[in-house]
Amino acid sequence: MENLNNRVTTKEAARILGVSDGRVRQMILNGQLPAQRFGRALTLSRRDVETLRGRKAGRPKKGRSAGPAGGSKLRKPRHKSLDEIIAESKIRPWTDADFERAAQIGEGLFDGFAEQVRRWRDQSEILEAERWARLGL
Repeated sequence: MENLNNRVTTKEAARILGVSDGRVRQMILNGQLPAQRFGRALTLSRRDVETLRGRKAGRPKKGRSAGPAGGSKLRKPRHKSLDEIIAESKIRPWTDADFERAAQIGEGLFDGFAEQVRRWRDQSEILEAERWARLGL
């Protein structure tokens, strides 16, 4: 890791740039300034801050908009539905072979585990059949 003498806190960066601490944090969120955590504090490379200072990191010039009219509120990310998360993941439904393998693994380890796995498989098949019946397929 970089020497901590070459790192500054967000407050120090704000003082160097001539902006508020909140503006520095906003610049970090926007990706204008890379930051790293050191304990609970965010630290920035002194070189990055100095480079940004040379580009006038403050407010935009008069007549130029920094973002959408009416202020720029940070949007909260939209939460994904469970279906979206499952679709993006590599999760797949268990096959009969998966249930059989689970039953084999559990046979000697837990009393009744293999039987419980078989019941889960049967219940899964029943629920799947009911779902298809509801859909009329």
